[in-house]
Amino acid sequence: MPGTAEHVEKILGSVSLPPCPAVVMEIMSEARKEEPDFNRIASLVGNDAGLSASVLKLVNSPAFRRSNNIGSISQAVAVLGLKKVMLAVNTLFLRNSVSATNPAAKAFLEKFWDKSSCTAEAASMLARLLPGISIEDAYTIGLFHDSGIPVLMQRFPDHPFEDAIRDIDWENIHRDEEAKLGTNHAVVGHLLARNWGLPAHICQTILHHHDMSIFTDIAHQISTEVRNFIAVLILAEHMVSVFLGFEDESMMGQSPVHAYAMNHLGMDADEFHETATDIMGELRSHRT
Repeated sequence: MPGTAEHVEKILGSVSLPPCPAVVMEIMSEARKEEPDFNRIASLVGNDAGLSASVLKLVNSPAFRRSNNIGSISQAVAVLGLKKVMLAVNTLFLRNSVSATNPAAKAFLEKFWDKSSCTAEAASMLARLLPGISIEDAYTIGLFHDSGIPVLMQRFPDHPFEDAIRDIDWENIHRDEEAKLGTNHAVVGHLLARNWGLPAHICQTILHHHDMSIFTDIAHQISTEVRNFIAVLILAEHMVSVFLGFEDESMMGQSPVHAYAMNHLGMDADEFHETATDIMGELRSHRT
């Protein structure tokens, strides 16, 4: 029967999770040492042309921008620090972990990763304005939150995942996937994040990011930290949907889930609209 634990386990058993790349594991291993060797990390990054480009792109992005552009890997690693270097590492290899040969699927993945990257930047910029919320973790969550979608695409190529990235029905999209696929992209993204060694609070955020009961059920067991990240993610993804033309700007902050997220973060509608306008402006200037 669809929806039973046995059925979900069978579906997940047929989904191939991309393995964590060796260079990611090497950099993680070095970063976790009591005294990490920054020169070795810079060398590992510098030996991969794609990874070097990813690190330089991040260090010069709106999310972590500096007054002067940075051009060397050693300087980028020193300026970014270990957590931000791992963002660049994960950004590159997550994007490269799932490929497609079908032209329509390739076009979808380009659109998908574009939105994920924008959401990561928007989430980090929003987190920068809020006390006690990690900018780096917000970026990682923005990048990974929908990562189950390209993984599920490999198993269910005919399912219309376009609806999920357009935020057409945020609250019910995972229920629709459950009914049709026997699992959903939040569950698969959670497994992928765990497989890649991401911290527990990030994995939990990914797992629950389509669950509005976290705001309505006072008995919900998730931590305040996870609830904060989900609220940031909801608003960041909403901004990006407007920015990319998936939603009309006149609908900014109008849905109940956006209201719950704003209320949780202590923002009113005018404050959110002003903040969103500023962040979308930064995103726009970075893309031109």
